[in-house]
Amino acid sequence: MVKRPRGPRSVVPAPAIDLETRALMYYLNHHLYAPAELQRLLGSVQDSVCQWANVTKYSAINLAISSMALAVFSRTQQHPPAAVEAWGKYDQLLRTTRVAMPDLVHRDIDAALLTIFLMSRYEDTMQTHHEGMSSTDFRSYVHHDGAAAILKIWRERCLGKSESATDIIKQSRRGIIRSHLLRHLALPAWLADGALYGEYGLELEYDRLVVGVASLRHQFKSLQKEISSQNDLTIDLSSWAQDISAEAATLSKALRDWSTRIPSTWHPQRHLIPAHHPLPSKHFYSSIVYIYPSIAYAAIWLHYYATSMLLSRTRLRILELVRPMSDDFSNQQQMLEEECCATIRDMACALSSSIPFALDKITVTESAKLPDRLDITPNFEKEVKPYLANLVAWPLSLASSVGGLDSEQRNWFRSELVCVGEAVGAGVLVLTHACDWLDL
Repeated sequence: MVKRPRGPRSVVPAPAIDLETRALMYYLNHHLYAPAELQRLLGSVQDSVCQWANVTKYSAINLAISSMALAVFSRTQQHPPAAVEAWGKYDQLLRTTRVAMPDLVHRDIDAALLTIFLMSRYEDTMQTHHEGMSSTDFRSYVHHDGAAAILKIWRERCLGKSESATDIIKQSRRGIIRSHLLRHLALPAWLADGALYGEYGLELEYDRLVVGVASLRHQFKSLQKEISSQNDLTIDLSSWAQDISAEAATLSKALRDWSTRIPSTWHPQRHLIPAHHPLPSKHFYSSIVYIYPSIAYAAIWLHYYATSMLLSRTRLRILELVRPMSDDFSNQQQMLEEECCATIRDMACALSSSIPFALDKITVTESAKLPDRLDITPNFEKEVKPYLANLVAWPLSLASSVGGLDSEQRNWFRSELVCVGEAVGAGVLVLTHACDWLDL
């Protein structure tokens, strides 16, 4: 029997992992994960990124995923070399898409839209501040318009056919609507009907309301420009203003009615954190917190609160435009304005009370002392998970931009948005305090 030689065993060194691979592994494992219940209810383009991550069929989409992964890694891990490599990949991507995008659109709409989505997110991630910058200067807007052009091609191809919308198509359309809404742009007719893009049930009803809000904001901006360009208010403008005001009232009622059709099992419960628990201002606006049966249901309500705030703010601004055109400031006019202000405040309080649960900053347990009671304990240790931060990013973006709030609450919303931006690596959100932020 041959004896094994004595002495230390030789160790084969593990192969070094290059920076791009490290960034990609981090991005896929930490930023694209979401619970199944969340995917099922809301859908997510992030899930599509995971499906495409190992596909080498198209160089553009591979470059887009690599650029995004490196950009997020550089932001969240404070790793400057990753930012340099991200820029190199993105520069290569820009040169590739100039040549390859027409063919990609012809062969695979999903791949084209996902590439544009990732390019937009890359710009949002790497957005930096410069002197005199405002929210209208964000570089991602050009990609939003590019996605709209591609989606229009898909829609024209589908005329007379029964081709169904994929998740990427559905999510791309939602993103385009949000972009138009923020910029007061008119939604084209081919984009307006959510049923043609796979929306149904409560989601379709909500989709139609959001489309209505976007249309209302465009009409308001058009009326505002028309009024400011004229010395004398004409009868036509007064009639136009009254029509828009009536449309806003109808839309407000429809949004409230929609919320009453949300199943009662999805509703939140209001709780008060006991006084003996110290509360930091970060993630907690007050001791009142809303607890939801599921994070997915919390997401639905967060979007409702934010949309209601935006609609009420738009309606209030329309009423303020109408006021000089009226013979007198009536009691009814005053009541309507006060109603809008009250709704903004109520929805803001509901949204801020939901943030601790949505970001997993509270622990909910059954009370050991009182049956059928819950113990609510603040949780300060956990870092904000990126998928949860993504969940609240849009509602917080709206809430932090809506006028009519006291400065303390608005600044709190903006601080929360900065935290969310840091968690997901979105430079555009971190700039909330640094630039002329949105004023909706």
